[in-house]
Amino acid sequence: MKSTIPGLLLSAAVLGAALFAFSPRPVPAFAATTIQADRLQINGVAKAGTRLVAVGERGVILLSDDAGASWRQAAVTTDEASALTQVFFISPLIGIAVGHDGWILRTVDGGAHWNEVRFDHKHSDPLLSVWGNADGLVFVTGSFGQLFVSHDAGATWTQQKTPTDDRHLNAIAGDATGRLMIAGETGTLLRSTDNGATWEKRPVPYQGSLFGVLKLADGDWIAYGMRGNVLRSTDQGDTWTHVDSHVGTSYFGAVQLADGELVLVGQGGAIVTSRDGGLTYAVRKVGGVQSLAAVVDAGHGELALGGEAGVALLPVVPRSQAAPAATGAPSS
Repeated sequence: MKSTIPGLLLSAAVLGAALFAFSPRPVPAFAATTIQADRLQINGVAKAGTRLVAVGERGVILLSDDAGASWRQAAVTTDEASALTQVFFISPLIGIAVGHDGWILRTVDGGAHWNEVRFDHKHSDPLLSVWGNADGLVFVTGSFGQLFVSHDAGATWTQQKTPTDDRHLNAIAGDATGRLMIAGETGTLLRSTDNGATWEKRPVPYQGSLFGVLKLADGDWIAYGMRGNVLRSTDQGDTWTHVDSHVGTSYFGAVQLADGELVLVGQGGAIVTSRDGGLTYAVRKVGGVQSLAAVVDAGHGELALGGEAGVALLPVVPRSQAAPAATGAPSS
């Protein structure tokens, strides 16, 4: 039987980037022309061309055209005020944001204006992740095995079945070859090799929750989740090995920078980096109060970090100044 969403997603440990949306704080009053982005709970950050777009509590969507130095609020048609959990752009103009109550918003002007295309007035179950390609194929995953697909760049949606029983599907990612991965609860890792027409569950060496999945530039894949667990695949998701990231806190977001550096962020403000494709990791920060849910390359040598304390900028450490990665071979 389904229990309440807060009880499920906060049990045992911090349960993914969507966790932040379950403790909404009142939105402070701001002037119409400015937003204090460090006072809002931010759950997802994406890039629309060079523009940064952040989504979070009470359905707020923020825009920055100066690499995160300043922010303004986007216009949302039919503002349901439900928490938004993730945002993704399939082109510099077309983007999809998802959130609680099955809420799906769509923009066709780079994030300036958003229109509601779906909202579930009967169920509060959240949607947790979105991914799509430039051909207009878009997928959304969510709690209790929810998977929706759009073939028209997010304008209309249909629900799809997956072999996951009732597990939360926390994240989805794909590539240009038709291969997609979904990461979820209890070691759930689903793979499709036919643009999402069919799905298969892959065996993994970790049975806890996975909160994210990412394809690297060299073709390898990583998945990451609870208690610092990182999984790595070098054969397109056929098999996965466990990698010791040397941090025991959960990871909720990841990005690979243009120079190949991999950055993972998560619980308690943890930030770890890898310069060898996810084989070894160096700890940049650990042991804070405010958790991080998302990270993107903001440009101008800085990262944009989203989390409980809103959006913040962090300088990218030049390769010449990077600390050596902690040693440790992958283990099964």
